[in-house]
Amino acid sequence: MGFCNDWEFNLSIGKSSTKDIPHLLFYGPSGSGKKTRILCLLRDLYGPDVDHVHSSRKDYKFKSGGTAELSILSSSYHIELNPSDVGVKDRKVIQETLKEIAQTTPISSYTSLKDMMKKGTKKNFFQKQNQKKNEKEKENEKEKEKEKKIGYRVVILNEVDLLTREAQQALRRTMEKYTKTCRLILVCVNVSAIIEPLRSRCLLVRVPAPNKNEVQTLLEGVIKRQNLNAPTMFLKKIVNNSDLNIRRAILMLQSAKIDQYPFKEHQFVPLPDWQIYIADLARSIVEEPQSPKQLLVIRNKLYELMTHCIPTDVIFSVLLQELLLKVDTGLQKETISLAAYYEHKSKLGSKPIIHLEAFISHFMVIFKKFLTDFY
Repeated sequence: MGFCNDWEFNLSIGKSSTKDIPHLLFYGPSGSGKKTRILCLLRDLYGPDVDHVHSSRKDYKFKSGGTAELSILSSSYHIELNPSDVGVKDRKVIQETLKEIAQTTPISSYTSLKDMMKKGTKKNFFQKQNQKKNEKEKENEKEKEKEKKIGYRVVILNEVDLLTREAQQALRRTMEKYTKTCRLILVCVNVSAIIEPLRSRCLLVRVPAPNKNEVQTLLEGVIKRQNLNAPTMFLKKIVNNSDLNIRRAILMLQSAKIDQYPFKEHQFVPLPDWQIYIADLARSIVEEPQSPKQLLVIRNKLYELMTHCIPTDVIFSVLLQELLLKVDTGLQKETISLAAYYEHKSKLGSKPIIHLEAFISHFMVIFKKFLTDFY
C-alpha cells in the first residue's frame, strides 16, 4: 500500500511516459477538491475529449431476482457511478459494471486508424520504420507511441466508504481480475472505513482541506472570471462560514449574488437551507417539552432531511454543534459521547433514522434530568 500527497502524485504521473496508472484511492474531507484532481488526471491521460460526458439511468437485473436503478456519468474513456445508492445490492452492481467495462476497449488504445488497418504485426511495422530513421528518431517514435496508447478505461466509484463489506470484498476480487482492461479510482471521505485488502491494492492519495487563504484566493479567482467586484471583508465572511469546503463557499457566493449585488462589506451571507433547518431542529429539542409527542414531531423533521439527501454523518455533526451551543458545559461531554456512540451504530446498521432518533431521545432524557436536578 502506498501513500502520497496530491502534489507528489501529480509529479509522479507527470514523469510517466506510458501513462499507466495504478488503482487509486482519493480520500479527504468533502469539498477539498478530490473530484477536480481526478478530472485533471483524466484530461492528462485522454485529452479534452474526456469532458464530453453524458448522464444516463441504468437498470440492473440480477439472476437471483430483483432490480436496481443507478445514475451513471460516462464518456468514451471513463465511467462514474455511486454504487452505495442502491443499498445492499451494491455488490452485484459493482460486479456487473466492472465486467461490462472490462469487455470493451477505449478508442485511445489504438494509436491511429492507419495502424489498425496496416497488415502485419506491430513488430514488423517498427522494423520498416527503422529502415528510414536513425536510432534517435526511432526512440522518439517509440516514446510517442507509448504516450498515445492507453489500453484501459477508468471507473470512478464515489463514496466507497459507504459500501457494504461484501461489496468491498467483491470489489477487491474484481479489480484483480480485470486489471489489464480497466483502472479503478475510488473516492471516499473516511479511509478507515475501507477494508485493508482493498486499500493495499491502491495508491492512496490524500487531499487535505484547503486553508482559509486558499479558499479566499479561489473565491477571488471566481469573482475575477465573472467580472464582478467584492469587498475583502465580505469574502472573509464567506470563508469563515464555509467550514473550508470549497463547494459550499462557491454556492454561498452564488446565493449572495442572487440576493444582492453589488456586494456590501457587511452583507448578510445566507446559510444553506438544510443547515438552518437543523438549527431549528436543535432549538425545538431543547426549548420544547421533552415528550413522546415532541419526539414524533422531530421524527418527521428527520425524515424531511433524509428525503433531501442530507447524509447521516452531516446531520449528526451539525446537530451536535447546535446542541452544544444550547446546553450547559456540564452536559457537553456526555452529549458528545452520545453522538459518537449513535453515529458509530448508524454506520453498522442499515436504517440511520433509528439511530438518529435514538440519539435525540437519549439526549432528551439526560437534558430533562439535568433540568430537574438543577432546579
